[in-house]
Amino acid sequence: MNNDLAAATCVLLVDDNPINLVELAALLEDAGYQVLSAETGDAAVDQAVAKRPDLILLDVLMPGIDGFTTCENLKAIPATRDIPVLFMTALADTADKVKGFHVGAVDYITKPFQHEEVLARVRTHLTLQKLKLELQEKEERLSRIFENAMDAILTLDQAGRITLFNAAAEQMFRCQAGDTIGRSVDRFLAPELNKTLTNFRNGVPDKQAIWLSEGMAAVRADGGNFPIEATISRVEAAGQQLYILILRDINERKAREEAEAECNTLRGINLYLQEEVLASRDGEELIGNSVGLRQAMALVKQVAATDATVLITGETGTGKELIARAIHNLSGRKSKTLVKLNCATIPENLAESELFGHEKGAFTGAINRKLGRFELANGGTLFLDEIGELPLEIQAKLLRVLQEGEFERVGGTQTLKCDVRVIAATHRDLAQFSQEGKFRADLYYRMNVFPVHLPPLRERKEDIPPLVKHFINKYATKFGKKITAIPERLMSDMQSYIWPGNIRELQHIIERAVILTNGSQLANVECVHASGGAVQANAPIATLDDAERAHILRALDATAWRIAGNQGAAKILGVPSTTLRSRMEKLGIVKPLPR
Repeated sequence: MNNDLAAATCVLLVDDNPINLVELAALLEDAGYQVLSAETGDAAVDQAVAKRPDLILLDVLMPGIDGFTTCENLKAIPATRDIPVLFMTALADTADKVKGFHVGAVDYITKPFQHEEVLARVRTHLTLQKLKLELQEKEERLSRIFENAMDAILTLDQAGRITLFNAAAEQMFRCQAGDTIGRSVDRFLAPELNKTLTNFRNGVPDKQAIWLSEGMAAVRADGGNFPIEATISRVEAAGQQLYILILRDINERKAREEAEAECNTLRGINLYLQEEVLASRDGEELIGNSVGLRQAMALVKQVAATDATVLITGETGTGKELIARAIHNLSGRKSKTLVKLNCATIPENLAESELFGHEKGAFTGAINRKLGRFELANGGTLFLDEIGELPLEIQAKLLRVLQEGEFERVGGTQTLKCDVRVIAATHRDLAQFSQEGKFRADLYYRMNVFPVHLPPLRERKEDIPPLVKHFINKYATKFGKKITAIPERLMSDMQSYIWPGNIRELQHIIERAVILTNGSQLANVECVHASGGAVQANAPIATLDDAERAHILRALDATAWRIAGNQGAAKILGVPSTTLRSRMEKLGIVKPLPR
């Protein structure tokens, strides 16, 4: 026994002769053992219960209760029952030795002591005890594995009789293990499976294990058949062949897989909704009574009841997402999820994964399976904002989903079906894009089944007063203020302003004005004048990209080119910082070098 093990080992010495105790204690301590001592049988029992030694050296002849009785008492107590006992005696009578083994001792040490013998026997029995405990622990662990296994496990002897029947087998076959042990396994096997097992036991095929994936059935205790998957293996134990049969109910497996898929879908939807809540911000409202807005809403009511694909066009900030939400809420899919994806904010290398999901290990960083937007929206509606920014290679896969209703996850081979209504939106001229090769013409024709156009705010001037009042009420409530009046000059300026950022820009100007207001009259913000004031009747009209570029530059100048954060340009413009960076890149806006 090594020194580390000896140092952790405790030996109890029991002898009424103090000289023997001193001699043995010195010997064992020099060998590295911890030593306890007792001079009577009663004291030995008390010490053993309190200290739980690893080994007991027990004298046979002692006053009071002798060693035999002491050993019997130790074996009668659960806490000390398994501690090995070695008798120490000068008696050579065989009958005494037999009696010692009868009461539970494992060995004898003869007096007078031979030091080498004492150490050898102590070392041997401590090693045996250690191995015994390790074996017991392994057997208990194996038993727990068998009993807690989800698959049914049956062990058979050479004659095909059941020797082990775990808890999963009890559940699968609807019977108790006690009713099966020792009986033939034939009663639980359909003819084809029974034939396969019999052939395997006869050496056909001559393998250690075989896998049966389909076409086999087992029989429950009530006689009902059910399809199974199985493995049959052979092992040799104590010179005998044993056979292990592991069974899995295919119907239950499929039910679990369906339940897991449903759980994953619900988990994905829940995660998506959480992300939407965390990323949400107060959006623009579809408020107004202009001719352009009424025409758009009339189209919404016409198309909502169908499953037709809708393409919403209009400048940034006109409320295209709210039109998509209105279509969804008026449709037969309103009880399902409206899933959104802004195609302008996702990196090109992740666009496919966002739309169709990916399998675990599909690419670096794919540590788990992820459900794509089409799976999350199954049965509901998918809103693809800024679809004109979608990479060309992904457009072909999107077209396939629209035409055939099927797709594969990234890194997957299984073709998945989906029932999704797609609503897309863009501020781009997709017809022009398709002519320039920037957008697939076939996808454009497929998306443009039912177009809905939202006019810009500069073409809906009559909608500005109700929008202003709506946003004042909204932010006055939010910031705990009471605002009852609007300066006439401010309202006039807002009605004559070009509004390149449309309703979203108006919303944030009103929010800023409400924050600056101290009394009951809305503060007169200067941003309208600073950003261009009224549009002159004879002034040339800039292109949309030029107007957007100028507007972004003004916001960046006002924030010292800070993009993100509460004081950043993205906050002022009412867009995510990722969207602003994407627009800056597309419009060629770069921060000027310091002078």
